[in-house]
Amino acid sequence: MFEEIRDLFLIEHGSFAKFLQFKTLIIVIVILVFFNTFFEKSYGFVIILLVFAIYIANQYVIIRNNKTQDFNRITMMKLSQLQKKSLDYITDQIRLMNSQVSKGGSLSQKDIDKLHKRHELSSLYVDANLIHFLFSVIKLYDYNPGEYYSLLQGTNNILKIKSDIDTFYESNGEYPENTSELLQSALELKQKTINNMHNFIYTVPKMNIMYNYINDSIERYSILISRVTDDIYKSYKKNINQKGINSSTKFVNYNTTKHFDEMDNYSSIPTSESKIINFYI
Repeated sequence: MFEEIRDLFLIEHGSFAKFLQFKTLIIVIVILVFFNTFFEKSYGFVIILLVFAIYIANQYVIIRNNKTQDFNRITMMKLSQLQKKSLDYITDQIRLMNSQVSKGGSLSQKDIDKLHKRHELSSLYVDANLIHFLFSVIKLYDYNPGEYYSLLQGTNNILKIKSDIDTFYESNGEYPENTSELLQSALELKQKTINNMHNFIYTVPKMNIMYNYINDSIERYSILISRVTDDIYKSYKKNINQKGINSSTKFVNYNTTKHFDEMDNYSSIPTSESKIINFYI
């Protein structure tokens, strides 16, 4: 009985679980205060009231967990579609290359599998917002497969840099020696991926609605990817504060100016409020 609320407080960890624990406690307290204020109290009443409050809180946790699981399933489905697009591009390039070489010069299946493995979007899972955004513009692949592939790979590599820095810090209690170089690489990749977004303007249909769509997409992508580079920049500054400045310190210029974000916690699930219009052309 009440397994969900039990697991929430005894097993689950992380910021989401802590926030849910806080909201669950608030629900229980509000119910107890309300009924104790307006109803006559007795021992039996208090016990029944406590069970009732815990039941309501448990139902709330079940609903929230179900919503989270549904969101995770949707996110993983979209991630798999993005991965498929990336592999489709590699497969098409291999097929094109094989058609242009002499007989016997084509890649073996083992080499093809290695190539696919090397180009997996192994770190894209780090940011659900970026997954949902990239999926929302997946039709751009039809207009320029190369640019969309480069956009996917570049975004994945930026997230890999962030993931590697965070993992290293969690394991060692300090940041990598080359944090400055990693930040520089992330900023270069960021510029390239934004350029990938800009380059779609040359291949989409010459219509104002498409130009506006690309401009809105560029703005939204710039906001999302800047959140990632902001985190990497914070690690860079913490690394300098932790280790101090010396002759080997490398300073990286980071422009924090970015598009105004109308919603700090912008929904990663497309809604009627989404700034990215539905792609119907």
